[in-house]
Amino acid sequence: LHTIQSMLLWRARLLRFLSPYQPWIISVLLLYIISFHTYQGFSYPSMSTVIEHIVLLKVKPEASDEDIKKLIEGAQSLRTIPGVISITVGSTFAEEWMPDRRNGHTHTLSCRLQSKEALRVYQDHPLHAQVKKECMLPVLAEPPMAVDYESVVVLGDSTEK
Repeated sequence: LHTIQSMLLWRARLLRFLSPYQPWIISVLLLYIISFHTYQGFSYPSMSTVIEHIVLLKVKPEASDEDIKKLIEGAQSLRTIPGVISITVGSTFAEEWMPDRRNGHTHTLSCRLQSKEALRVYQDHPLHAQVKKECMLPVLAEPPMAVDYESVVVLGDSTEK
């Protein structure tokens, strides 16, 4: 509360000082800064940036349960690569009440990494190449589709108000 009051006081002083210079622009800018600070500092205890690596897979219809088990276990082993925060892998689904948006993709791998540098380490790691060669490519009907993006992760108690 003290921080917000302090920021509002500085806003008022700055507006008086810059009043001849389009104060409405300055006011909007300062409100944005105050709201961003409030968003970061008061609503959520901690925020960080991570890299998400998402891979969509189309497994051959003739793949056995053993092949799929090998695919999943191989993908899960990738969590040992430095910079990997988490790995999830599973089969896709569409409920009867929702449209089927899978476009033939039967499985998805999601890898959360610490940074873009960690993504490079992951991509170049011998274990990644081995799992891809031995566990994934033999059971895929076509090359996997992958996308990477930077994400802001908000950590904290979701029950806080």
